[in-house]
Amino acid sequence: ANDANTKVVAIDEIPSDWEALDIGPKTRELYRDVIMKSKLVVWNGPMGVFEMDAFAEGTKAVAQALADAVDTYSVIGGGDSAAAVEKFGLAEKMDHIST
Repeated sequence: ANDANTKVVAIDEIPSDWEALDIGPKTRELYRDVIMKSKLVVWNGPMGVFEMDAFAEGTKAVAQALADAVDTYSVIGGGDSAAAVEKFGLAEKMDHIST
């Protein structure tokens, strides 16, 4: 739920009774760096539970990086990824969207 308790931790520090529902800031930065250096990115699947605002930042960050990477050809595949770029108002900045 959007009002769930959240905590940003390293992947190996996720408490056993918690779930990973998004990527954290370090992973977002790493993905952005890779995207900005790439000539082609094929993206299929969101980074987290983007339908809940509390867990949408990772997916939004990847979508924004693709929108900002003008020298990168972006292919968005799958209904969830397509819905995400639409939700964030970035669909028109993608080169190809295939559902």
